[in-house]
Amino acid sequence: MTRPFNDQPVEVLIEKNLSADGASLDLHVKYIGDEGVKLLAQDERLKNLRQLNLERNEITAEGIRALAESPVLTQLTWLHLERNDLDDASVQLLAGSANFSHLKQLNLWKNKVGPEGAKAIAESLSLSGLEVLDLAQNRIGDEGARALAASMTLTDLKYLDLFGNGLTEEGQAAIKQSETFAKIKDLILA
Repeated sequence: MTRPFNDQPVEVLIEKNLSADGASLDLHVKYIGDEGVKLLAQDERLKNLRQLNLERNEITAEGIRALAESPVLTQLTWLHLERNDLDDASVQLLAGSANFSHLKQLNLWKNKVGPEGAKAIAESLSLSGLEVLDLAQNRIGDEGARALAASMTLTDLKYLDLFGNGLTEEGQAAIKQSETFAKIKDLILA
């Protein structure tokens, strides 16, 4: 695929897009791919990073593994991964990593996350502090919705977007009636 927006090395993109305080990096639509994420995961300039936007970068499970195992990116509170190529295996890596234990916001909009990915999020101790979860335009279905609704760890969620996941009335009812989601102020189902 032609990479029209990434005509610079990742090192230069970091230099140009890292906030002055080193807490925020916006690389949306840079098409850095898994190899670029591997470089990010090892870059010491990112040791104080709290917010990372990797929207639309052609990232797969390989890139998520690099983030999950990074010795540098351990303090993220905000992670945007929308419009990549993430599947259940990707989300299982994310949900199983202590690197993401500080996350408050996780955006996985328009990926390929299915029921097993939803279940991994629902059971993750590392993601128990999430306040915002965007899973819109994925493939979790009623099975994934039931797993999220039964979660014992997602009790801090204030915003949940499940639009475009093929939920039937049964799946929607499971979410709406879940005691886990007592704090939710914004719920998008259809």
